[in-house]
Parts: sequence; C-alpha cells; structure tokens
Amino acid sequence: MRKVEAFLQKLNQRNIDLAMIINFENSSKPNSFYLSGFSGSSSILLISPDRKYIITDSRYFEQAQKETDFTLIPHRKGDIFDTLKRAISDFSFKKVGVEFERISHKTFLTLSEKICDQLVPIDDILWEMRSVKDEKEIESIKKAISISEAALAETLKQIKEGMTELDIASELEFRMRKMGAERIAFETIVTSGPRTSIVHGKPTSRKICNSEPILIDFGAVADGYCADITRTVCLGKPSNELKQIYQIVYDAQSSALNKARASMTGSDLDSIARKIISKKGFSEEFGHGLGHGLGLEVHESPGVNPRNDKPLGNNAVVTIEPGIYLPGKFGVRIEEDVVLRDNGAEVLTHYPRELISL
Repeated sequence: MRKVEAFLQKLNQRNIDLAMIINFENSSKPNSFYLSGFSGSSSILLISPDRKYIITDSRYFEQAQKETDFTLIPHRKGDIFDTLKRAISDFSFKKVGVEFERISHKTFLTLSEKICDQLVPIDDILWEMRSVKDEKEIESIKKAISISEAALAETLKQIKEGMTELDIASELEFRMRKMGAERIAFETIVTSGPRTSIVHGKPTSRKICNSEPILIDFGAVADGYCADITRTVCLGKPSNELKQIYQIVYDAQSSALNKARASMTGSDLDSIARKIISKKGFSEEFGHGLGHGLGLEVHESPGVNPRNDKPLGNNAVVTIEPGIYLPGKFGVRIEEDVVLRDNGAEVLTHYPRELISL
C-alpha cells in the first residue's frame, strides 16, 4: 500500500488523474508486481486516488484474488480494451499515465482512440521509485543471493576436465531450482578458455580444458527479486598472465566497494574502478559500465556508468562488476551485489572473490 500511496503522490504532482499499468504477456510484469503484488503474466492495473482495479482473464482470477487487494474486474471474452473502457466508464479523468517504454505502438494507438487522447509517460516515475529498495525488498535480494551462492559452491565441486559449458550451466540452474529459486534471473553465462573474453557469451558444447579460466555469470530469483553474480575461476593452475589480470580487476573492484556510498553519482562510482584499470593500460579492454541497479529486473535503474551524473539513492541496490577482456586470450570479470548506504556500501554477496583454482 505504501508503494501505491507514493505512486499516487507523484501522479498528483504531474496532474495525472489515472494510471494504467498494462501487462500483456509479461510486458510490465515487474511494475504490476511492484504496485499490486500480482505475479501473473497478463493484467491491466487501474490506479486513481480513490480506486485500485485489476483487469485479468480467467487464467488468473483466483491468483489475483489471493495476491492483491486490488478490486478484480474479470475479462471474460472479446477485446480487453472494451472491458477496460467499461471499467473506467464512471471515472473522471483528463490525463492518463501509461508506460511508453512497455507498450507497443499498436496498444498506444488503441488507447488513444478508445480511452483517452491525453496519454502521458510515467516510466521515469516507476524507475525512480524502484531504484531504491525498502528492507523487505533487500531481504528478498539477500535470499536470492544466498540460493545462488549455495548453488555455485556445489556446482564448482562437480567441474572437471571434459565437461562442457552447457553441462556447467545446466548443473548450476538445476541446483538453484533445487535450493528454492523461483526461476533463474537471466540466461546463465558460462564461457571457458578464450571464449571468456566474450562479455555476454552463451554456454556452448565446448569442453573445459585444464589450466583454463571459466567465467560464470548467473543469478536466482526469490520473492520476485534477482541476484546477479559473476565469478571467474580456473580449472587447475592459472597462468601468470591470468593471475596478473585477475589481480587488476580484483583491486579495481575492491577500491569501488570500499569507496561506494549513497549520494555519489553513478559516474563517480564507475570512475573509481575505471581509473585503476586504465592506469594499468587496459582502458579499452573494460568497455562496459561498472554496474547497474538490481531488483525485480536484473538490469534496472540506477546505472553505474560514465553516463549517469545523478546521485545514487540511499538503499539503492547495484552491482559492482569490473572486467578486462582480451580477445583471443581470455577475460576476467568479478561481480558483487551491494546496497548503498549513506555511510558506505553493504556487500550482499559473500562467496570468495579471490581467484579460485579448482
């Protein structure tokens, strides 16, 4: 309820009379869940100062009644926009807020023709609200991290020469599910040997060889909230070059973790790690931002990158994930999840950050 009240206050500041959160086949599932608690894949939320409605079809009637206190408006047949029009027939409104980033052009045109010709964007309101977490949300992220790290520990015990990247990804995802994950947060990344220089490489049938790095980027979902963790390990004895590059990435991350706090800008936090990597001569090999917001989606606001000059909020949960990628050789990335406080960063991930030899 507090989230809805805060949302309504922000709508009022913009003279928006009614908000519609349109979730067709998961298009706005995170925001639908954030505001109402409904976790289904198809719904429309109607939010005004005196009413909270949820429109959904027969697949979700029972689920909606259990998960949310919004009044259920059943959609039984025909065009859902006709059901929507009937639901708001006695509403008084001039401006309607919708998520421009999450609806199709066709849906926008239909809403303009059938519902209201004064549609205004509210995406930034929801991104801003979700960029800082309450303690319940942080506990859910901690739960997702705990599941992820426990699954990683068990998976690493199973890795041996001759296994494929796909074998490792499957083992890890199975263990996350077995340990209580609702689902995986994103497609698990497992790369090995020279493929570790591919920043977001998909696992393949490539077999793991001795003395090679293995990069694993993964996360579980618990209570709707995501974990996002990366570890680079080595099967057998790492080369001196791998150890040197790993140490640079480790030092850059350590500095960022030690200095991170709320109120600094995303670009300032990014620059802490980037300067260390650049001084070692690898500025071009660290091509992505230092991190991103983490919550109901694995990538959300705020950004921790050179483009974000806005202050990071107290209780923002972000990733800190510097990397160096050497095409044809290998790549190294280490990723932690942290919550930013006014007095520093609380590191939520606990799995060892040092280079592990399996």
